[in-house]
Amino acid sequence: MKIRAQITALIFALTLIPGLAFAQEKSGTISGYDAASRMVTIKGKDWEQKAKVSSKDAEAQKDLLKEGAKVKVEFDDRGGGDVRVKSLMGR
Repeated sequence: MKIRAQITALIFALTLIPGLAFAQEKSGTISGYDAASRMVTIKGKDWEQKAKVSSKDAEAQKDLLKEGAKVKVEFDDRGGGDVRVKSLMGR
């Protein structure tokens, strides 16, 4: 029974590791936001990322979703080109 619990814990831990690896926190500037699709484009020094913002975050952080706003953003890459904003805060 103890071995089964250890194997279960190991499998659980291994499923969490890829989720943590895909989350990335970066600093950049909002270069565009489409309110209809809730897609935001954020540019950094040598990168650009388009990601979808949750409806809750879009409502709560309207002031950060304006062009030129400097932000610190954490992305969640769900694979297949589906990138979401995990957290968004001003710098």
